[in-house]
Amino acid sequence: MDDPSSVTQPIRDYTDSADRSEADSAQQSGAHLFDQALALARVKSTDHRAVYEGQVHPSFKNINDPYGGWSAAVLARAILDTCDPEQELVSLTTDYLSVPSGGRLRIDVDCDRSGRRTEFWRAVLSGRADTSPANRAIAILARRRDTLEWTEGSSPDVPPPEDCHTIDLPMAWNRVIEIKPTMDFPMSMNVDTHFSSWVRFTPGRALDSVALVALADTPMPRLFQVIGRQESVATVSMTVYLHATSADYAVVGDDYLLVDTRGARGGRGFYDQHATIWSRDGRLLVTTQQIVWYRTAQ
Repeated sequence: MDDPSSVTQPIRDYTDSADRSEADSAQQSGAHLFDQALALARVKSTDHRAVYEGQVHPSFKNINDPYGGWSAAVLARAILDTCDPEQELVSLTTDYLSVPSGGRLRIDVDCDRSGRRTEFWRAVLSGRADTSPANRAIAILARRRDTLEWTEGSSPDVPPPEDCHTIDLPMAWNRVIEIKPTMDFPMSMNVDTHFSSWVRFTPGRALDSVALVALADTPMPRLFQVIGRQESVATVSMTVYLHATSADYAVVGDDYLLVDTRGARGGRGFYDQHATIWSRDGRLLVTTQQIVWYRTAQ
């Protein structure tokens, strides 16, 4: 695993409209910047197997490296473009092995097993100059059916997004994804890492499974709350479980989503992070978890 950037930059609580000009320009051209960033060219295809080429988009980068939510989303996009269109994404686990070399990338997609209703897929992202895997994903897809439904717990009681302030982060992807914390900024040196934010694409974009995958990686690192400052961290693996239905997507549209996040334990170089994503009217759309690397000493 590559060491993440050690450069720490301040987080701002204002919005610079000039910084969002690229997103506005993309909207005027017809395609949302997020969809432009996921554009792939299929260069090879056989039954249940395909190869795609694309680019690491500059609008979906962290300070130096690609935004992990974009990496997971582009792998999900490649899998969904290869499988039967009736299949829905049920879960996606993305491992971050290293950083793609250069801006050009290649994605190899394969189906490991295809059953009557459930399929198991994998995708590997590499640089086109360096064929070593940079990211890999395992996905479960299904032709979902109507069954008994239930939800445990409920959406947190927080102020609506209209009463929360947008924060600006020093990463390019924050010009495309708006974040509104529901509480004071979490630099409080507190081992209780519970925190929640309203998020959405800006300009607005209709919600779908690939967008949910990207938004699952928006929570701020839990370590920052524990130590009260920013330090080098790197997500090693992220799993996203998708519960949203077509009716949920239709109701949400391009509205804000509430991402509620907490950690359980950190130590010996790794900590976990767990989050739920809710619609404004209390629909549970996603549960997600990460294992994150860090090197902060005692």
